[in-house]
This record gives sequence, C-alpha cells and structure tokens, in this order.
Amino acid sequence: MNKEDLQAALEAIGKGGIHVAGDLVLEKKVEYEVNNVENGGIGIQIINGEKNSDRKVFSKEQLARAIEHCQEFFWGNSAYAVVFCICRDEYNMNMGKTAFEDMVEKLPYKRKRDFTCPKGTIANAFSDNQIFNENIKEWDRYSPLPRIIKLRDELLKRL
Repeated sequence: MNKEDLQAALEAIGKGGIHVAGDLVLEKKVEYEVNNVENGGIGIQIINGEKNSDRKVFSKEQLARAIEHCQEFFWGNSAYAVVFCICRDEYNMNMGKTAFEDMVEKLPYKRKRDFTCPKGTIANAFSDNQIFNENIKEWDRYSPLPRIIKLRDELLKRL
C-alpha cells in the first residue's frame, strides 16, 4: 500500500463505513457508542454511524468543574455513583464503571476534592443502593435519600 492509498484509507476510516477484504479487515457495526467530540470532550452519541446533533455534550473540563463546585453535596466516595448515573442517563455515556472511575480520577481538577473515586467505588455504591440502577428521572419515585436528589439536581445545573 503506497502513501496515497494509505491516506485514502485513513480518510475513509475517519468518515466511517469502510470494509476492507484481504489480510486486514476493519469492520465495526455499532448501534450506540460514546466518542470524544473534541480534544477532552465526552458525551456524543453515535447511532448506526450517524452523529445525533441534538445530543447534549460536555467536556472533561466541564465535568471536573461541576464535580469541584458540588463537593459540598458529596457525602463520600460513593457519591460518584450519582455522577456516573447522570453521565449514563443524560449523556448516553457508554462507559463501564471501572473505566469511568479511571476517567474521573484523571480529570483536570483545579481544586482539591474532599472525596475521590478509587476503583470499586461505583460498583459498591450500586450494590448498596438499587436506585442507581434506575434512570435518574425516575429516582423521585423511589423515595431516595435527600442527599442523592440534591447532588443530582446540583450536578445537572452545572453540566
């Protein structure tokens, strides 16, 4: 493959929908996927290879600022489960709990946080509180602890 062919292939990959037969097969059919929007961005939804331009998007910086500004509403590490659920339900984030914990710990924070999000934090919170398995819009129906609703509402204001 010469340089021009490689460039054409890379452009086709960038546009999506390339199928290569031979020694190299690049075929990926995705129904839902969250990709970076821009450098440091998360939250764009891809449906069948098409961007949903109506989808809400936030950057990693915005998420870091929201977490920093809402620290007064965090009661412990498990409060990060609320952040996870907001990203899952409001931004169609398709990221596992462990990957989310890693991402949260690497966010560009400007201030010290009272609580961190070590591995296992979100899974433990989910096992201790079944409400996290429900969509955040449904939480009020389950009479959750007021601190959960307060943190949800404050984070939603900031994102």
